[in-house]
Amino acid sequence: MPFLLIFAGGAFMNTNKDIGTIIKFSGFGYMIFYAIIHLKFNKNLITATSIFIPFLLYGIIISFNIKAGISDGLRYLFPLIILFYSYSIKKQFPILLKFVVFFVILNFVVQLVNYANWIRGVEQWFYYKRDGYTSFSQVAGILRGTGVVVFFGFYGFLNLISYIIISKYYKGKYKMLILSFAVFGILASISYKTVGTFLIILFIYHYKHFVKLLSGLLILALIIFISFAEEGLFFLENFMLRIKLYITGSRTARSESYRVMLEEIKSFNFFGEGVGTFGGPGSIKYNSPYYFEKSYKWYDAEWLNLITTDTYYPHPIVELGIIGGLVYLTSLCIPLLQKKISSRLAILALIYFAIFFDSLFSFSLNNPEFLMYSIVFAYPILHYYEKKD
Repeated sequence: MPFLLIFAGGAFMNTNKDIGTIIKFSGFGYMIFYAIIHLKFNKNLITATSIFIPFLLYGIIISFNIKAGISDGLRYLFPLIILFYSYSIKKQFPILLKFVVFFVILNFVVQLVNYANWIRGVEQWFYYKRDGYTSFSQVAGILRGTGVVVFFGFYGFLNLISYIIISKYYKGKYKMLILSFAVFGILASISYKTVGTFLIILFIYHYKHFVKLLSGLLILALIIFISFAEEGLFFLENFMLRIKLYITGSRTARSESYRVMLEEIKSFNFFGEGVGTFGGPGSIKYNSPYYFEKSYKWYDAEWLNLITTDTYYPHPIVELGIIGGLVYLTSLCIPLLQKKISSRLAILALIYFAIFFDSLFSFSLNNPEFLMYSIVFAYPILHYYEKKD
């Protein structure tokens, strides 16, 4: 139920944000209710949350605007609520695995329909409408994959997580076919960071065949590049632009965010500037003065009218401080703190790597859809024992 509510709410955000928000919050309400009535809690998670809450409350109290503090303060609780829910369904991995397989197939089929309608020139429900113009996410004139989830970034991410889970745990007859659907989804999203994460995970998975894998990928890339030379050059140019925007560029919104974060660290700001001050939707909605104080410049992202700074880690470090931010990020990693290293822990580590790496370039650690398709699997994976028949 919460999976359906969160994903349905995300889909509605493109057409009716008020309804989408209500549906999403009802999903969190369901998870809280479910966890409470089952009375199953992880002691380490309770301890970590108890330590973090005072930092959160203090951050809300000192915020420049109490509404901004409460608004963004609730968002800090999203991953913690999902982790508590994860523990309450720790024995339900088999049905979660079936859902993952179903969701991959569903999104694959819907994306084929999306392509067919796009080729025919049909205006589709998930297209963006602004100032009388209709547009859709595309690269080199090619429609980005969105499936039923609207956002190409999440479409690629859900297929990436599905690939990790299915390749390890699914034993069905059509495993390779379903994995190919997942790979298709990753590539169809044309999300450079997701494709990059996938390649890293692929090499980790198949490190024993590193040379073969690298050779195969290079040959495949060469074939595609020769067959579609013009598009290949465009993608290469776009890739270099992304590297500049995400990593090497000094005049980008992301680099500005990390500049601000480093300034706070250098000034030994242990307890933060206040929740709702920097990075999150609340700081934008209520016009936080902190951006002016720090001479923050949006650069490349100014025309996009973003509701976040689109890179996560400066957000908790600035708002909660060095100590508060580290306490919070550590709380999210509690499932990884296991005494015994196992294959289940390794799989979970890959899932955590995927979302934490994505958060270098996005707000995925604050996004219900991303969280609901990553860390929610934490405790079910850790408590799953495969049958050896």
